[in-house]
Amino acid sequence: MPQPPSQQAAITSLIVSHDAFKDDKGRIHVYGIFDTIGAPRFPVNISFMVFCRVQGEGTHTAFFKIVDSLDEAVIQTEAMPFEVGLTKGHNFFMGFGVGFKAPGLYKVKAFLDGRPEMEVPLMVREQTEGEEQEKKE
Repeated sequence: MPQPPSQQAAITSLIVSHDAFKDDKGRIHVYGIFDTIGAPRFPVNISFMVFCRVQGEGTHTAFFKIVDSLDEAVIQTEAMPFEVGLTKGHNFFMGFGVGFKAPGLYKVKAFLDGRPEMEVPLMVREQTEGEEQEKKE
């Protein structure tokens, strides 16, 4: 079993969006934040970004999962080691392409040093024909 790090860290942001990146001046941009996906039929493949910020001290690992309503993993990243310091946090910008088999409540979960640290809900629902027409107009 891995030893817990002697220095502490915490996830301070976990955001699902259409796009997230750091520009050449070091500024963070997160566009099109959402918590609901509408699809006309299932299964459906959706691409989106997840932005996560970690602050604290020391060397740590993080990984991310998208789970269904039964807490079964739909997709999971590898554990990624990183370092943070008192004046320097760490940012994760992750692109996901996920196949959702059915509508339901999913969650994006962030794990720090093997422990669940933060989660955000992601509702995937069936879009009605009326909603599709409204978008086209």
